Amino acid sequence: MSTTFNTLEEKFLGQLPLVYFSEQQFAEALGKMSANATDPMLKSGLQKHLEETKQHATNLETVFFKLGRKPETEKCPICLGLVASGETAMKSAGTDALRDASIVGSSVLVEHYEMAAYKGLVAQAEALGMTEIAGILKGNLQQEEQTAQRLENAAPMMMQKAA
Repeated sequence: MSTTFNTLEEKFLGQLPLVYFSEQQFAEALGKMSANATDPMLKSGLQKHLEETKQHATNLETVFFKLGRKPETEKCPICLGLVASGETAMKSAGTDALRDASIVGSSVLVEHYEMAAYKGLVAQAEALGMTEIAGILKGNLQQEEQTAQRLENAAPMMMQKAA
C-alpha cells in the first residue's frame, strides 16, 4: 500500500488491489509452471488451480463492485518476489524431477502467502460488518488452503523423485 490509512476500512480497501494484482500474477505464473511440469499429477493440479485462481480474481472483482468500486491493481512486492523466485528455481533445475520439485516448493510458498492475505482480509471484512464480502473472501481462502494441502501432500513424493 502506497498511501497512509487511518481506518480499518482504508486498510482493507488498500489491500484489495494488492491481492487482486497477486491473483493475476499467480495465474500467469501457474500457466508457466504447468507448461514446465512433467509429472502428470502435478501438471493436472496446476491446471486445476489455474482455473481456481482465475475465479479468485473474478471473485475479487465482485468484491470491488459490491463496495461500489472499480477493480484496480497495485503492484505487490511480495507477489513479485515469489514469482521471480519460482521462475529462477524452475529455470535452474537441471532435471525434470528437480524442476517438478522446485515447482511444488515455490507453489507452497505462494499458497501460504495467499492464505495469510485472505485470512487478513476476511478478519477485516468481518470486523467491518461486511458479511457478504467476508463470505466471498472465505471461499477464496478455503480453496487456497485445499491447494496448499494437496501440494504439501505431494511434496515428499516430488522430493523423493528428485533425490
